[in-house]
Amino acid sequence: MRKKDKLIRLICAGFCSLVFITGCDWLVSSETDQGKPIARVYDRYLYEEEIRQLMPPSLDTNDSLAFIQNYISVWAKDQLMLYKAEFNLTEQQKDFEKQIEDYRKDLLKFAYQQEYVRQNLDTNISDAAIEEYYAENGSNFELKENILKARYLIIPREAPKINKAREWFRSAQSDDRKELKEYALKYATEFALEDTSWVSFDIMAGKFPIETYNQSEFLAENKFVELSRGDKVYLLEIVSYKIKEGRSPLTYVKEVIRNILINQRKLELISNLEKNLLDNALEKKEFETY
Repeated sequence: MRKKDKLIRLICAGFCSLVFITGCDWLVSSETDQGKPIARVYDRYLYEEEIRQLMPPSLDTNDSLAFIQNYISVWAKDQLMLYKAEFNLTEQQKDFEKQIEDYRKDLLKFAYQQEYVRQNLDTNISDAAIEEYYAENGSNFELKENILKARYLIIPREAPKINKAREWFRSAQSDDRKELKEYALKYATEFALEDTSWVSFDIMAGKFPIETYNQSEFLAENKFVELSRGDKVYLLEIVSYKIKEGRSPLTYVKEVIRNILINQRKLELISNLEKNLLDNALEKKEFETY
């Protein structure tokens, strides 16, 4: 017998002796291929094997006991509720055959549609299609948050040549930008010097120790920002920004539009599938109306 199996059996036996001290005679000679029963509600039994299959292998003895106690309690509540339902509901109230059959049909249709879409959906959306959708529906993409494009550099306070790093960071000269990149690769804990994608102010504020009660004013009044907190120095350049309630930039909502267009294709595929099935059935006289 494996160590885990011995542990489960010992815990189950101990649990029985503690909790069912006067009611466990029914356990003595009732071992089955599922092991011994460890709990009973009326004529329904919970067996060792069920516990063995569900118990996480990494639990120690105390955690295993807690797991078994909790599982037995949940199991007992479920069985008692089911027992009461069986005896207190009318036959009509317990008749779920139609609902079950309808649910099965819905699952089958959904599974077939999903498989059909998987095999036939073209997920390649051109930039032109995205731009066209944005031009026609731009008013639907109102900004819900302040966003910005930014360059930044986070370096340890004890890093060498911090003053030079400050100069390079503010410079637009290509040689200085090259020096800064080499410096960042050596000393920065995090940086973004070229990729200036749109990002929400809240996300940037989570990366930088920015403290402000008015994001719009902060964005309008700051071009370069330097902050020091703990053992780090933070350099930030706000390249561009947009205030919420304006229109979202295309690049900020590009993936959203891509997903919208893909979803439209999915719906169109399913609609065409249903129509083709009906047309083919009518043509082959597999479907008739009287």
